[in-house]
Amino acid sequence: MRAEILSVGTELLLGQIVDTNAAYLARVLSDLGISVYRRVTVGDNMERLLAALRSALDSADVVITIGGLGPTMDDITRDGLALAFEDTLQFDEEIADGLRAFFLKRNMPVLESNLRQAMVPTDGRAIANPNGTAPGLLFEKNGKAGIALPGPPNEFIPMVDNHVVPYLRQRTGNIGTIRSKVLRIAGVGESLVEEIVKDLMLDSNPSVAPYAKVGEVHLRVTAKADTAEQADALIEERAALIYARLGTAIYAEGDDPIERAVVKLLTERGETVATAESCTGGLLSQRITDIAGSSAVFMGGGIVYSNAAKSDLAHVPTEMIEAHGAVSPQVAQALAEGIRNRFGTTYGVGITGIAGPEGGTAQKPVGLVYLAVAYPGGCEVDEAYYIGGRGTVRYRASQTALNMLRLRALSS
Repeated sequence: MRAEILSVGTELLLGQIVDTNAAYLARVLSDLGISVYRRVTVGDNMERLLAALRSALDSADVVITIGGLGPTMDDITRDGLALAFEDTLQFDEEIADGLRAFFLKRNMPVLESNLRQAMVPTDGRAIANPNGTAPGLLFEKNGKAGIALPGPPNEFIPMVDNHVVPYLRQRTGNIGTIRSKVLRIAGVGESLVEEIVKDLMLDSNPSVAPYAKVGEVHLRVTAKADTAEQADALIEERAALIYARLGTAIYAEGDDPIERAVVKLLTERGETVATAESCTGGLLSQRITDIAGSSAVFMGGGIVYSNAAKSDLAHVPTEMIEAHGAVSPQVAQALAEGIRNRFGTTYGVGITGIAGPEGGTAQKPVGLVYLAVAYPGGCEVDEAYYIGGRGTVRYRASQTALNMLRLRALSS
């Protein structure tokens, strides 16, 4: 079975609202074994909505709309679906009574526009919405189905779980399930990751697809099978091949960010870390301390933005800064070693660079960052050059530092 998700609302196109509902629905449909071939967003325009609905019905078995079921003039989804299904809308007195009771209980007037929400398809039915005033709607014709759901997530999600899922299960029978796992990779670029797993990407079940993220790459492994257990087995077999090729470049699975992987690793090893940050301005420390339980591994840090702070907080010699500059591998190493000694930790991390947009030179351009991880017996220093705005440079530097710390801990 094929489905299409159609989100309705000009506010979505303007970027005023993030469409989390469509992502939630896509995951639900995947678990049901229903393939989503397309997700479309249209504004509050009947001509464009009707064109999108008719296009969806040409290629999909089920079209599920999100939003546009309210009482105002720009809530056009119910009328658009009626036209697309060549159905008519009729007034449901029971729903209207519920609407009247809802507003009267709150000492609010019952406007004629409110009662628009009592209009339901002649050849379909309403879908109960206990958390709002707009019921969902079900249209059916010629083997096709249209399901209209309201936009507020607190109404949308319960309706999906309690009504849409049972309906689709009954409609599809046992068609299997689609399952996915995401492998998160740091320190290897998207092109190289693709080269390493290129042959595995040629298979359709399970499929392997790379996605570039800021400072990392995700590999999504997806399998379709009769049962979740069978699909998971296919995924694990394919994931094992990927692990064998990428090894420690894979830092986690699922939704866990690299900072959680670092905190978990250091906790398991009983090790600690301190940070001395210049251009990242405390971002690395923030990311670590965002993780619950980080107090067991993060002992403290310093935002060493000025040269004086580098000397005062991390004991970087002033003559070193004068000789090599604040942005230099020597200073990065001194920051890492100095902050480690100050806090008595297993590891010390030092970061110094030019985040921009000003401050760069021909010799030391914007985006140049030096990173160092000091550890018992030595110190690793890395030079990086990041392309992007100030925020991107800072984030990528913190990402690199976390990965350097992770790899150092793994190799100790």
